[in-house]
Amino acid sequence: MALSSVLGLAEYVPTGELRARSWCLETHLHSNTSAYTESTNNMILTGRRILTQNFVRSLLQPTHQQQPCGIDLTLRQISKWTSAATIDFSNTQRQAAKTSLLEFTTTAFSQEEGIKLEPGAYLVDFNESVRIPLNCMASVFPRSSLWRNGVGIVAGVVDAGYEGAMGAMMDVRNPEGVVLHKNAKVAQIVFCEMTESVKEGYKGVYQFAGESVGRDGTAT
Repeated sequence: MALSSVLGLAEYVPTGELRARSWCLETHLHSNTSAYTESTNNMILTGRRILTQNFVRSLLQPTHQQQPCGIDLTLRQISKWTSAATIDFSNTQRQAAKTSLLEFTTTAFSQEEGIKLEPGAYLVDFNESVRIPLNCMASVFPRSSLWRNGVGIVAGVVDAGYEGAMGAMMDVRNPEGVVLHKNAKVAQIVFCEMTESVKEGYKGVYQFAGESVGRDGTAT
């Protein structure tokens, strides 16, 4: 099947699923036809399979967080950075930036806890944790309700074999800021099956972490 034929399906799939498919194809696509044919054998896992395999844990309401091609992630806490960080090649000089936890508050208009974020970058932690199998990788995308209102979510690749907390950087670009309620659905995690399983998965300093705050050390 030609690449143009695949892209022609755009109007028939949900936006989130299309972004996920494009991400998976771009990750594995090569210039020659045979390599492309091989790459299309990789799959985006359905939300149902992710739940049944217990790849995402500690969900608040699984039935409300399951999506066709992923799982919604909910807001647990927000921090801001209060110092500079040092990052090098070997991680021997790595120094994590310090953070300060922001507090959710209630108002007379709502009994739900919330917070007003001004424009800027924030570290967010999700309620959910993950267990990435050795034949998959994962990535986090912002929900459309965020980017439609000037807020982005940025996170790196979640490596095969990683198990632990999930977090991301939230980038508030809306000049008027944004009000977020605790436990709001702000992101979606998508799993992409790789061409083969790795023998050894992620072994870095964040393995089994309980939160996403940066850590010093020599592990990757």
